[in-house]
Amino acid sequence: MQKWIIEPIENHIHDIKMLFERNRGHKHEDNYILRPLFEYTKFARMGYNNNKIIYYSAGIERPEYNNGIRIMSRHTRDTSLNWGTKSEELSRGLSTLGFSTKQALDMGYKDIWVSREENPALLKYFQKHSFYNWNLTHEEIPKGGVQWVLRLA
Repeated sequence: MQKWIIEPIENHIHDIKMLFERNRGHKHEDNYILRPLFEYTKFARMGYNNNKIIYYSAGIERPEYNNGIRIMSRHTRDTSLNWGTKSEELSRGLSTLGFSTKQALDMGYKDIWVSREENPALLKYFQKHSFYNWNLTHEEIPKGGVQWVLRLA
């Protein structure tokens, strides 16, 4: 039985840490294990299956973001599970983008963005298929270097 929620993480930190531990070996493992940024996390979309966390995607506001919020940060899922086809994965990601954007807007954020270091193809897909309008740039982000950034227009 899966349950999906989007809310502050204070009551879920132990579960989130367990998910991060289950996914050791991830290419950005240090971000998850050494720098989870819980102190800056305003909310997360989380998926649970039989009371075990299987999915996590955070909305993070760091002081360097000048009152903006980075959504879909520390985005991970339990890699031991079969998450379906690539189409199902994209649909779930697009759903998380939509829910996270709405949550950030409801919280009063104006500067809402997603970023990634790698190839921008996923962000281009999100830009094309999202309910919201986005601009895609390649820019320097605080504490992250040059990344691909999808910013709410």
